[in-house]
Amino acid sequence: MGNEIASCCGIMAYLGNRDASKILFDGIEVLQNRGYDSCGMSTISRTNGTLKTTKYASSSTSDAIEKLRGNYSASHKNDKIGIAHTRWATHGCKVDENAHPHMDYNERISIVHNGIIENYRELKTFLLGKKIPFKSNTDTEVVANLIGYFLDQKESFQNAVLSAIRQLEGTWSFCIIHKDHPDEMILAANGSPLHIGFKDNEIFVASEHSALFLFTNEYISLKNGEILSINKEKIHDLKMEKKVESIPAVVIQKTPHPFPHWTLKEIHEQSLTLSKTLNNGGRFSILNSSVKLGGLDPYVDELSKIENIILVGCGTSYYAALFAKYVMHYLNCFNTVQVMDPTDFNVSVIPKEKEGVIFISQSGETRDVIKACKLADDLNLKKLSVVNSVGSTIANMTGREVSVLTLIAIWFFQNKEGTYHSSHSKVSSLINSMHRLPLYAGTTVKSCEAKCKMLANKLTNAKSMLIVGNGLSYPIALEGALKIKELTYIHCEGFTGSALKHGPYALLGGEENMPVIMLVFNDSSKNVMINTGEQIKSRGAHIICLTDDEDLCKHFADDIILIPNNGLLTPLLAVIPLQMLAYYTSVARGNNPDRPRCLAKTVTVS
Repeated sequence: MGNEIASCCGIMAYLGNRDASKILFDGIEVLQNRGYDSCGMSTISRTNGTLKTTKYASSSTSDAIEKLRGNYSASHKNDKIGIAHTRWATHGCKVDENAHPHMDYNERISIVHNGIIENYRELKTFLLGKKIPFKSNTDTEVVANLIGYFLDQKESFQNAVLSAIRQLEGTWSFCIIHKDHPDEMILAANGSPLHIGFKDNEIFVASEHSALFLFTNEYISLKNGEILSINKEKIHDLKMEKKVESIPAVVIQKTPHPFPHWTLKEIHEQSLTLSKTLNNGGRFSILNSSVKLGGLDPYVDELSKIENIILVGCGTSYYAALFAKYVMHYLNCFNTVQVMDPTDFNVSVIPKEKEGVIFISQSGETRDVIKACKLADDLNLKKLSVVNSVGSTIANMTGREVSVLTLIAIWFFQNKEGTYHSSHSKVSSLINSMHRLPLYAGTTVKSCEAKCKMLANKLTNAKSMLIVGNGLSYPIALEGALKIKELTYIHCEGFTGSALKHGPYALLGGEENMPVIMLVFNDSSKNVMINTGEQIKSRGAHIICLTDDEDLCKHFADDIILIPNNGLLTPLLAVIPLQMLAYYTSVARGNNPDRPRCLAKTVTVS
């Protein structure tokens, strides 16, 4: 377990001459993608040496980060050292007591922690046997009290931390401060990333580059298994001893203005995002019907030998992989294409020759994907990654990261001997569809929003929903069902049209006219979907049809949302109205779409 990644929370720490509390809060506000169940900070007063902690949990009526925003300055203003944390609940429910930071039982040290301590129950039993009290149900407080126990054995601050860590099993990154050591911070990493940024005589620590970018553009990273005592005097030595990296430029926005929610802002910005991802068309040539991926071109001889490919991802990344599988089959650029959840990735399922793996993760930090990536590394498999975060763990482990699965498919196609000229028209058509995608995404947002907002009112009281697709639209159905579950908390499942008669039809025909969203396009699956639509209609369901051709479904659909035809990639455009339906239904039900319950955007715990 020592090398596994686990950090579904965000860490921020500071040591310098400025107001630590403002820096800490700004940092964890950026890190909310790591979890927003609770948050808090600890600082040490320079005037009287007291250790002060303020922390809150979110509830159905209040948001932890907003509570902290209104209260941190009163207790922590002008302190020069501190640690902060934003948490996704793993051990212990969402209450203030379980929020980080945690102090030891004598309030000498304070600690923030990403990861999971697997043997915390045994350690807690030991400490309870020593009559040491606990205030929370977390594994992190066990570590705090274990350090406190060794302090009571007359060990120094550094030695107490070392002694405690020797007892631990699991994954962690720690930032620890001691009230009697106001110029020192101890850091430790074991399977969870921790980065140290520098600027003049200031030290910034964070679990993610984005938080450091607010304050500095250079950093070093703790190695796996490393424990480090740090102060301002050590900055020069650390920069000489370790490799200093530059932080990738990021744009930090603190509000979704002019949109009411970040979710809606991101939906509206997809056209721009697609343009940037495709490098404004610079990644492909329409004239030559070819793609250029600079990150892969140096490895063309090695990668072109891959005949059996495995795509590995979770959630939305898994569904993106399914979509890519259909495109790869269409281009016939591999002998076999498998899509796997990373927990299913093991030696027994890996092809025995000419194999390669593509790991897909939005954050580049998904724990289960990293475990699979490590296995691929141990087996010396050829690896690629599709990530949004340059410098993330997965990007660093694979060494070759790219950003669009469809372009990867075309790249393999054009670099495999004997395939390119045989199906040149397929590639030409697909590249033209890629070129149109940003424009058509913007058109779809504008054309479907009012209709989706109206239909959301019809879906508000639904208890369950189905989304039906076929072929390339099946992964889109699965993704749409996921978004509806995440944002609306309505049960929703995706099926192929042909699968309904093998059980799911039993869900239809009750007193409630269950909403069924159908993805019907003018492609090779249209006859199956038309037949399915007629059967669903006969069972009394309310059918919402997403289509590029109204004539295909007007005789059975109750409502129609029209999207542009974009060749093979038409189903991708259907993601947008599905997102809109999920968003507006969520708002109509009184949910906060930016804060889906029990979820974190960066999922890096088991």
